[in-house]
Amino acid sequence: MIPALALLRRHWPLIGCMLLLLVATSHGAKLPKPGVPVQGKGDPVPALSQDTIPRETLVAMYRTELGKRFHDEDADKLYQAHELLEQYFVAPTVGQRKTLAKAIQDVGLDAGLVGRICRIRMHWPALEAGAYYVNERHGPFDVRYFLGLPKGYDRTKAWPLVIKLPAADPFLTQPPPDADQVVKIYNDWLADETTRHPDAIVLMPLLNLDELYGPSYAGMNGVMQPILHAAGRVNIDPARVYLIGHSMGGHATWNLGLHYTTYFTAIQPLAGGAGQDWQRLRLMNLRNVLPVVWHDADDKVIKPESSRAVVKVLRTLKADVDYIETKNLGHAPPENIAEERYQKLRARVRDLYPAEVAIQSNRPDTLFNRNDWVQIWQESNPGDDRRLIFHRGTGRMTVHQNSAKIEAKHEGNSINLTIDNVESMRLYFNDDMIDFRKPLKISINKKQKFEGYVKPNFEEMLNDQLFLGRGWRCYTAVLDIDLSDPGATTRPATNPSTKPTTRKGTITVGPGAAD
Repeated sequence: MIPALALLRRHWPLIGCMLLLLVATSHGAKLPKPGVPVQGKGDPVPALSQDTIPRETLVAMYRTELGKRFHDEDADKLYQAHELLEQYFVAPTVGQRKTLAKAIQDVGLDAGLVGRICRIRMHWPALEAGAYYVNERHGPFDVRYFLGLPKGYDRTKAWPLVIKLPAADPFLTQPPPDADQVVKIYNDWLADETTRHPDAIVLMPLLNLDELYGPSYAGMNGVMQPILHAAGRVNIDPARVYLIGHSMGGHATWNLGLHYTTYFTAIQPLAGGAGQDWQRLRLMNLRNVLPVVWHDADDKVIKPESSRAVVKVLRTLKADVDYIETKNLGHAPPENIAEERYQKLRARVRDLYPAEVAIQSNRPDTLFNRNDWVQIWQESNPGDDRRLIFHRGTGRMTVHQNSAKIEAKHEGNSINLTIDNVESMRLYFNDDMIDFRKPLKISINKKQKFEGYVKPNFEEMLNDQLFLGRGWRCYTAVLDIDLSDPGATTRPATNPSTKPTTRKGTITVGPGAAD
């Protein structure tokens, strides 16, 4: 099989195709319409199993997931809670979920145990190695992607996930490829990737040439929704999720990494950049995500300054970044460079509950103001709204004139926050982060603002699972901080965590959009 990058170099006039795409994008022109494969016609579908995974297998999976937290005497309760969790995540109404959350709590287990088994699905199918295709409605989204499973895939084991954003070049032909040809292009890529790297699941979104991979909401959801959907079909390790893109995909890799930072372990933008101010102000958000970057000094399609400028800011912020710049190679990296960058990417494992988190944003969207265990609810002074029109893609984007920023650090039960232009916020906790038996001490801009206890809350924990996506994290307690009310500086939250009550006119986009 021919690797994707090699295919572009050997069989496509790369610079001509890129110029066509760039010109069309800048003028909002219509591009060729490749065929959209129908689910089930060619590749098999990773459909949910009609049978529950055997109980003894699930108990072994609980043991692996919980580690030292697992106790044999809890096995029956864990299984009972798990059955209720499956009902919870398909319940159609808030009232039903509320009733089920109470039933889960009544099982009598610690919220941390229940939260950590949320990631495991009772109906993950037993799948063989090979290529799978999904084209179905998932909530409000059309989810379309190809999934490559390596030899030896086992649903009882958590696997790394590599998301590769295919280049547009193979689809910019006249006539464009039909649905069967599209399937062959993707399957060749997947076969090569799973052969060369047989220790990971590979996901490739079906490219929509009208939306690309963003920055439109539809374009970004074309990548993020398949990731979330795939977690319901295959066993993905949330600490090892990697995003790769070249050229147009390199730009998208930067943008997706900056807006959905919580979900990625490392990103690999090859010959890409993040040139907009509403993107670059978010660079501090990558404190716990490793960018593995490449560009060539003689790239005539996308100037190397696109990568250099972003890397320079990251280094100024003292953020971890791995950048190499070559000479005389042009726009596409040779196989040895691509492989070296891939191995650097895959060597990274994410701390799911890091000690330090930063978030800076000027977006009104709730999801884009969340990073790990910190969320901005409201700015002190957002300023005027600016409405931006996408050069390619549907819809518009709103940004605030003024950004808000939080830098947070926890050492045991001591939380230190440095904030700018933040009126209200939320902090998320679990027993990996703090000791619930002891009081929290919270300082804001070097002044102590709160000392007291927070308690685990099943409903809040499950609400956050709905918001971020089932199983990506487990936070069992939350604390809202409102700096506009000196008489009630902090308070434990009792309302659902998916949307702030003070924000108006917010468009929720991404994993939480269906709720």
